[in-house]
Parts: sequence; C-alpha cells; structure tokens
Amino acid sequence: MSAAAEDAAMNVATPEPLRFALFAGLPLRHGVTRRAPGLHRDGDVSYATGGDPAAVYANRRRWLAAIGADAADVVAARQVHGARVAAVTAAARGRGARALADALPETDALVTDAPDLPLLLTYADCTPLLLYDPVRHVAGVAHAGWRGTVADVAGATVAALAERYGSRPADLLAGIGPAIGPCCYVVGAEVIGAWDALGLPGDAVVRAVPDRPAQWYFDLPRANRLLLQRAGLLLEHIEDAATCTACRVADYFSHRAEHGRAGRFAAVIALA
Repeated sequence: MSAAAEDAAMNVATPEPLRFALFAGLPLRHGVTRRAPGLHRDGDVSYATGGDPAAVYANRRRWLAAIGADAADVVAARQVHGARVAAVTAAARGRGARALADALPETDALVTDAPDLPLLLTYADCTPLLLYDPVRHVAGVAHAGWRGTVADVAGATVAALAERYGSRPADLLAGIGPAIGPCCYVVGAEVIGAWDALGLPGDAVVRAVPDRPAQWYFDLPRANRLLLQRAGLLLEHIEDAATCTACRVADYFSHRAEHGRAGRFAAVIALA
C-alpha cells in the first residue's frame, strides 16, 4: 500500500512540507518536513531520536511521498557538525534509508548528479541548506549548526558542486530552511571568536545580549547566507525561510526550546 493510501485508511492528513518558491517549476523535488500530529512522535524522521525504526521509516515514507520521492531510495548521513561533503552516486541508493548504521559516516553535506536519488539530512535548530544548479542539473544539501557554520560547510558544499560537476557558483540557487533565529540563539565567546576568524561582517550576525556579559545573539541563517555569497552565490539566488525553530516549536523540532529532547525534521532534495 502506498503512503498516501495508508494515510487515507488511517484518516491521517497527508503532511505538507515547506517548499522554496525559488525552486518552483524546476526539474527538482524538494521539501523541509515539519511536525505532523498524528504521525509517530509528531513526524520525527531521525533514527537517532525517533525510537522504533519501523515507525520512523513509516514517517519517512509519508514525508517522501508528499515530496514526490521514495523513502527506500534515500541517502542519509551520520551528521557530526562538521564540513565534510560526500558526492553521492546511484551506487549509494538506500544508504541510511532504513537505519542509521548504514548511513554515510561523519558527513554534513551531500551532493549528487544522479536522478531520483533523494538526499536527506535532519535538523532541530541547525540550518538546512538546499542547493540546485539549473544549468548542470546537480543538487546538494547541507547541515549547518554553529560548528558547521564556522567550518564553512556552506562554502565547502558550493566548492564540491563546482569541483565535482563543474557548477558555476553564480548559477546556483539556494534555500535556507527553518533554523533557530537570532531572537533565541544565545552563544558564548567560543562561537563569536570562530565566526570573527572568518573575516565576515560581524555586526550583521552578532548582537550583544543586554545585561549578560560574554553572551551574544547569533544569526545562523544570516551567517550562512553571507558564506554562500562569499562562495559566489548571487543574493537574488538565495531564499531564506525566515522561520525560527525555537519560536515555532509547534511547527518544527527545536533542540533548545525542547531542552535537548527534540525529534528531528528533515531537508530533502532530489533531481527529477
């Protein structure tokens, strides 16, 4: 039975992922999942946090069906808050689809030129980055928490698309998904020092917390937008969902707002 048929039989609404207007009409399937009341653990798609693997896979089937892809084909990774990028071929189809154990190891970004190969990474405050080259017809997805951000996983993903597939950064389109916003993300000197070392405008990303010495609000989405621009993307080719996961915890999982007990939502991209 298809995921849609199962939803109908269970009287569960088909979940609706977030999509980027920038990708509309392109030969691409993509989406960012949300909380989905009625699904196991509100639609948690992570084998690390979702408990019963069969129930997590059922969640993935429903979400991937809504996106227009097959959950059995997913390629996923064991994310470590780094900047390693894996180039995914058709031979990797299904890696991490049904269990975390066979996901690609120690990887926070995936790129591919293979059609109908859904790339999936999971999040709960970190920044989802989805990239597509409409000229070369290649795509990528990255996971950027603060460690991945200051390690420039955004730039590394752009570089991988350029080196592996010949993409021109100016041709790339990027979607920045829901992430914890500068309204809620308080960090210490370690983060600020690492960001400052990148030499990008700090005043656009960092703001002091009133009456709290040595603490700052940090704008993860803006930081990654600046890194994408530094890597050569045009500003008009970047779309930001502008959604704070901590403020919108009813819609998205948030590690901070849920005090470390959050599930995970996913960003998925596949070439049609």
